[in-house]
Amino acid sequence: MKREYYGTVLSLIGMVLNILAFHSRKKRTLLLLHTAATGFHMCSYVFSGGGMGIYLNAVFLVRSLSFLKAENKSRAERKNLYFVICVSCVGAYALFLALHRPSAADALWSLIPVIGAFFGTYAFVQTDMIALRRIKMVDSVSWLLYNGHVGVGALGGFLGEVFNIAGMLHAIYRDKREGNGE
Repeated sequence: MKREYYGTVLSLIGMVLNILAFHSRKKRTLLLLHTAATGFHMCSYVFSGGGMGIYLNAVFLVRSLSFLKAENKSRAERKNLYFVICVSCVGAYALFLALHRPSAADALWSLIPVIGAFFGTYAFVQTDMIALRRIKMVDSVSWLLYNGHVGVGALGGFLGEVFNIAGMLHAIYRDKREGNGE
């Protein structure tokens, strides 16, 4: 079996976990499922050759665990964590550029999920699940573009982002209809 197929299977598992995560009504459940999904996505990029995906998902594992720990902390403390994670994302990008020396086009493609990561990380600062999902959709769009560029090895990630966006829209509609925000 080709390496890309292993990557596809792993990303499909990550896709299912992420879809379940963003349908969660509680942030803690969302973060736990998202942590597991992130691990599968990181491994999928190892098999599919998606270099920046590996680096960012390593940061995202730390991000998810950090926000789990900071869940009951003040908004100011969660914002400080946001800045630390964003600096880590920039550091991961710089490390990727230094070690892999990608072409200018690949460097720009790899910058897209870094920008999305700023939004995805800020989403986890939120306590309101509707706001969290709205902000996280920007991150999903960036990964949709990046995974489309990576190719078949990131198929689960690509499809997952399509389903995540649809699922987040559905969950926002559901929560608004039921009057649930927080």
